[in-house]
Amino acid sequence: MLLTLSARAQLIADWDAAAETAVVFNPDFPGSAQLAAYYAEQRHIPKEHVIGLRCSQEDSISRGEFESQLRGPLLQLFESRHWWNAEPPLPGKPLTGDGIASPAPPSNKVRVLVLIRGVPFQIRRAAQKPKQSEEDEASVDSELAVLGLNKPPIKGGLRNPYFDQQMRFPHAQNSSGLLLVGRLDGPDDPAVKRMIDDAIYAEQTGLLGRAVIDLAQKTGAYQEGEDWLKNSAESYRRAGIPVFIDRSADLLGDGWPLPDTIFYFGWYTDHIFGALASPTFHFKRGAIACHLHSFSASIIRSHDKAWAGPLLSHGAAVTFGNVFEPYLALTMHFDIFNKRLLEGFTVGEAAWNATPALSWMNVVLGDPLYRPFGKGIGAKLGDGADRDYALYQGMALRLAGEPDGHIKTALTEFAEKRQRPRLLELTALLSALQSKLPQAIDLLEHAESTAQAPADLLRLRLYRAEMLRRSEKADAARKLLRETLQDNRFKEQPARIAAESLLKDMGG
Repeated sequence: MLLTLSARAQLIADWDAAAETAVVFNPDFPGSAQLAAYYAEQRHIPKEHVIGLRCSQEDSISRGEFESQLRGPLLQLFESRHWWNAEPPLPGKPLTGDGIASPAPPSNKVRVLVLIRGVPFQIRRAAQKPKQSEEDEASVDSELAVLGLNKPPIKGGLRNPYFDQQMRFPHAQNSSGLLLVGRLDGPDDPAVKRMIDDAIYAEQTGLLGRAVIDLAQKTGAYQEGEDWLKNSAESYRRAGIPVFIDRSADLLGDGWPLPDTIFYFGWYTDHIFGALASPTFHFKRGAIACHLHSFSASIIRSHDKAWAGPLLSHGAAVTFGNVFEPYLALTMHFDIFNKRLLEGFTVGEAAWNATPALSWMNVVLGDPLYRPFGKGIGAKLGDGADRDYALYQGMALRLAGEPDGHIKTALTEFAEKRQRPRLLELTALLSALQSKLPQAIDLLEHAESTAQAPADLLRLRLYRAEMLRRSEKADAARKLLRETLQDNRFKEQPARIAAESLLKDMGG
């Protein structure tokens, strides 16, 4: 349930996070200092909060190197600049322990730590064949999140006291002394600079577009991950964000059209391929995307390996991942993240609020201060193509207490009156989300009758064929796909490959 205005106002009370942010770069890594200066300038972070630490230029470091090059110097600097309360912090509780201890008294002057490209992100394993949950490898980022602890454990992780709290970070219980750690890192310097710019742009103009959820149809011990994805889709629906769910076990195929994607969440393959890897695919500015896999961020500074780097290369402003095997239950819970983000939290707050373990394996790639819904859902009217998304969202929010049929009727009538085929398409996605496939098929066909651009027409046909397939009307779907492939208007369209693939999967 979405919060009332008064409850939401209390929840997202203003917090000048930039004033409590420190930025760490590696002077020995080319471009790191320039990126740090650029970010600090764009976010108005105090110059005295920008820190250069000479450290390894490698992605991975030993535990000893982490202590001598990063943790030790940072802890000394925090203490010398009085960024911690003078009273010593308390030890945290391990994942296997009972209860949660407060890490430190409530007077931190720095609560957010941003690591710039050039700072290592992996701490290598030293122990041989450790017991389960006693592994000593970790992400640099998650270890620095507990910088304020006296003696953080080397083996295993810690319970995150901020996990799933409903309050923003400065007001949360037992969170003093913890740091929200984000990393501005990626395949190259231009990608990192774009991530910074896109976050600020989306805050100013509004994050309007579609969400994509890619299920893997896993069961048993993996059902939890499927539930996170389905719950995220429901959060989007309530927020008036159109959602397309791929319900097949495989990843979305090559060329599948995903226009205006602002959210992508899926799992469970080890490297990017399919629709998101298509050369013509690009996320919308400010997009947030994550593919859950044990080693999704084991490689960050690559355009085509694993998931984190490629998602950023295709235009995402934010992604998340694991540098080593984290165990499913200890990864970021997608549904909690999306709930908090839509409530107005920053990316850093939402990500760490959704992560149950600290001193563990995860990284947050993107500007942790990015707050796409800080002014509230539906606060932007949108211009040009964004207007349809704003209209859809506004009507969905305005009629939130009405039966679903009322919302779709109002959207359909408005779309017909104003000749807006995209609104009909978005309404079809809502019907499909609710498993009302005949209704979705009719709306897509109706949208096609008023669309003109070949790319739009082809996309509408592809989505209609998919809904026919889901409705067990395979013959009708194959007929539609054959007609589409014979239509010269679509001969040069990138999505043609998706029509060919879908037809082949259905037996031609």
